[in-house]
Amino acid sequence: MKVGDLVIVKGTSPENLCTGIIVSTEPPENLRSKSSWYDAKARVGVLWADGGDRIDWESRSWLEVISESR
Repeated sequence: MKVGDLVIVKGTSPENLCTGIIVSTEPPENLRSKSSWYDAKARVGVLWADGGDRIDWESRSWLEVISESR
């Protein structure tokens, strides 16, 4: 996964489908230092279409790339 890729959550039913865009592959320093939960290798920043203009740090394993960035 890289910045600009469009993603969905794996296994989401069509009626609950929401697309997001990868906006970061490494959490900001202040988040990394607070908890190992924000491990840069395991999480990516996603801006979801229905997410209220907030970046969510999602597990890479939960996501499926539906359109790769060039």
